[in-house]
Amino acid sequence: MAAAAAKVRAPRRFAMAVAGYRLAPSALVEPLAWSVSGVEVILGAGLIISGWHPTIMLRLAAALFASFGLAMASALLRGRRPSCGCGVGEDRPVSWLLVARTGGLAIFAGLSSAIPSPLGLQVLWRATSGLSRDAALAMLIALLLLGMTWRALTVGLRVHNRLEALRR
Repeated sequence: MAAAAAKVRAPRRFAMAVAGYRLAPSALVEPLAWSVSGVEVILGAGLIISGWHPTIMLRLAAALFASFGLAMASALLRGRRPSCGCGVGEDRPVSWLLVARTGGLAIFAGLSSAIPSPLGLQVLWRATSGLSRDAALAMLIALLLLGMTWRALTVGLRVHNRLEALRR
């Protein structure tokens, strides 16, 4: 929802990011950008409202993440590095790391749709046979902390690089 909100708040900026991928004719870029934002809002609302077809919403989210990953990979393979268009103030160029992150989100959403699960814990619990629910929760928390640490490191590195560039 946060990514969708950022795209809805700055529709021109997101349309420019979509145009940077050069996957659609220029006449379709703005309607495509609005469509993507709308789909993200609907999926986000559907996932937040627990009783609103969570399996369908998760499968659609997996498909959306997969399409984002394919678009990014296509751009990279064609030698392009457009802005990712990820939203939430992110204006960084597409990279293989972003492709991997998006692919991981697609896989997680797909797995979550295949196994009915409250809060996604059942996915970890069943996918790693022999783990107790407490161990699955600990693993989920560890993965979240790892992701937050990775994000903090990458943002810190970006800030460091900008400061170094300013010093020169």
